[in-house]
Amino acid sequence: MPKASPLAREALLSAAAAATLAALLVWLGPPGADLAEHAYQRTLFLNEGFAFWNNFWYAGRYSFVTYSLLYYPLAALLGIKLLAVATVSTAALAFAVVVGRQWGPVGRWSSRTFAVVWAGIVLSAAFPFALGAALALLAMWALQARKLGRFAVLAALTVAASPLAFLLLALLLAGFGVARWHDRTLLAPGLTLAAFGLVEVVLWRLFPGGRYPFSFAELAAALTFCILGAAVTWRVERARSLRWVFVVYLVACVAAYLIPSALGENVARLRYAAVPVAVLALSLRRWRPLPVCLAVFALAASWNVSPIAGQYLKGSSDPATKAAYWAPAISFLRAHMTPAYRVEAVDTTSHWAAVYLAEAQIPVARGGFRQDDFPQNELLYDDLAPSAYMRWLRELGVRYVVLANAPTDYSARSEAALLRSGHSGLLPVFHTRDLTIFEVPHPTPILTGPVPGTVRSLTATRVVVDLPSSAQYRLAVRFSPFWHAKNACLSRSADGMMMVVPSRPGRLALSFRINAGAALAAVGGRTTVCSGSLDSSR
Repeated sequence: MPKASPLAREALLSAAAAATLAALLVWLGPPGADLAEHAYQRTLFLNEGFAFWNNFWYAGRYSFVTYSLLYYPLAALLGIKLLAVATVSTAALAFAVVVGRQWGPVGRWSSRTFAVVWAGIVLSAAFPFALGAALALLAMWALQARKLGRFAVLAALTVAASPLAFLLLALLLAGFGVARWHDRTLLAPGLTLAAFGLVEVVLWRLFPGGRYPFSFAELAAALTFCILGAAVTWRVERARSLRWVFVVYLVACVAAYLIPSALGENVARLRYAAVPVAVLALSLRRWRPLPVCLAVFALAASWNVSPIAGQYLKGSSDPATKAAYWAPAISFLRAHMTPAYRVEAVDTTSHWAAVYLAEAQIPVARGGFRQDDFPQNELLYDDLAPSAYMRWLRELGVRYVVLANAPTDYSARSEAALLRSGHSGLLPVFHTRDLTIFEVPHPTPILTGPVPGTVRSLTATRVVVDLPSSAQYRLAVRFSPFWHAKNACLSRSADGMMMVVPSRPGRLALSFRINAGAALAAVGGRTTVCSGSLDSSR
């Protein structure tokens, strides 16, 4: 049997170490910070398939299509934990090969530190991103081997798994491309990435989302990492490509900060590999001068480890991760709720209320994806006045508010403080050791109009209402050009919700369906969709 090459041994060692650490953290550590979102999305996929809309979160939101098309089917097949270990170990294997082929034995400690710190990503539960990162590294490996067809397939899988990971892949190749601008072999891969990027832009046009916040403190940390990285690789010939990666990444961070989008602070996800990237840069300059290199390494380690440590503490201190914690609230809400209203669950650090209530078919005003909070729920992030809070609850058709004793997410601290102060104007109607349920006085239903109508049912992709008049009604469900209702006009209101004008009184079924006509309407920015005896208009 031929002896394995040093690079193969290094790659297998890294993969085994990463798999072992990831398995320990997945099965023995606390739940990851974003685990709730993925657990719910996996359940949604198992129950509904590729349902690209979900009425149970955020008064309606697009699901899967611009977040991850690939992760949830794989998670449904393999399970979240096994898939997490597989993606982490695959990423470690591919990283070791890519670094070893590019820089030789000098990169071995970068590969080893990657195996250790990348396993910590399971504490964030950024699993679609981790899957996309593994595929992106495999794409880099294919590119090094000049397998352009394989690279194209892996790049397509990367964007299907995580558009964020695809963006970072594009930034890496852009950095290499600037460093080797005269190398025509990078032209075809660049055009391939540009084509997939254009597809993603079209998808974002078809299925627009909210925006993710990006604090100046996080921007400053990312810029510090980039500037120090460029400085330590300056005039180091073997680090030329890496130097330009730092420069390109700096530009991307500034752009993400200045241009509000669903990307936002997510662009800083490279921090989960800050230690191995720093080790590689410092190894290429032979760790000289040592005091400066140690200071740079310490800063990179702080940026890399701080979110992992914070997520570990959050997960280990949150008692609200179990279904039994929320069972009393679900029993109360099932006994007292009608489809005419939704529920606000004051967000905890791990967001599990949004999972258990939505799985019980109880629509909640928020959910697990922070980018969907902006602008609809932006007021919750600031000091909250009782009048503004009451107006927000009524605009979203909220009847009950659930407040847990578990640690509160930073976005809901003002809301929790207002409720506990007794000055919110809401009435406590149910209480246990772990939670309190408040009722909104004189709540506004999600369907309002000149003559009161009735919501008969509300599912993930369908709403059935009785309208006693042919006048205009407001339905507190987010508008999309993919909503259809026979013999009615649906339009977008100023606050993004749906206005409904039926051609005649009676029962009306609104369903979410994707077809070519609706897609053209979405691309064209159409804000009114009519069907039946009514004409379509803009």
